[in-house]
Amino acid sequence: MNFDNDERAPLLFIAGGVDHVMPAAVNRSNCEHYTSAAHTDYKEFEGRSHYTLGQPGWEEVADYALDWCNEHTGRGVLHYGATPGFD
Repeated sequence: MNFDNDERAPLLFIAGGVDHVMPAAVNRSNCEHYTSAAHTDYKEFEGRSHYTLGQPGWEEVADYALDWCNEHTGRGVLHYGATPGFD
């Protein structure tokens, strides 16, 4: 793993506050290893488990990730309903 790769894509680490498979502290530590100039963020969702996108309220996590992608890719092309039949 090249933690110093300035040419890599932006990277978002998403953690669940009550994740026992990949605890938030381990997820945060992984994020902190990336020391390059490339954009890296960490976001913890309190009360969410490892199955964060399968839990009720998953839309909050998905919305955050989508907004983050739009902000940090410089493209802003992702939006709801981008794939027919997946509104």
